[in-house]
Amino acid sequence: MRFIADRTLGKLAKKLRVLGFDVVYWRGGNLEGALKAAASEGRALLTRSRRVQEKTEGLPIHVVEANDPRQQILEVLSAFKLRPEADQFFSRCLMCNEALVPIPKGEAEGKVPDFIHRTYDSFHICPRCHRIYWPGTHFQRMKKEMGKTLGD
Repeated sequence: MRFIADRTLGKLAKKLRVLGFDVVYWRGGNLEGALKAAASEGRALLTRSRRVQEKTEGLPIHVVEANDPRQQILEVLSAFKLRPEADQFFSRCLMCNEALVPIPKGEAEGKVPDFIHRTYDSFHICPRCHRIYWPGTHFQRMKKEMGKTLGD
């Protein structure tokens, strides 16, 4: 399932990306722009705005009620009857949503701190923004947080 989250749901967009979902974060413009983008890209719209329901026909949409991002995740998963797949966790860039690509350790040299390069063997890169990811302590904390959220 692919989503577009309006500008009121930035934290939710990032958390869903951690779980491997394709989530565009709609930062600009108005709600009508987000609706048009969702329709043209075949995405479900996630919003906090209740007024959107009267403007949609046939477009998958969910008005998020929860305030806490962890509860928002559970709400969206339930609304769309989704179950995150563990092999998809951390497969997307948290900043720009692009699918990450594995790179050889040698390609990360000079692009990550020396200590990181010496300590880790697995690296991935975002082909759009060129951010490099590795399974460090931040990864472990996020994995633990997602486990608590999902009840694993």
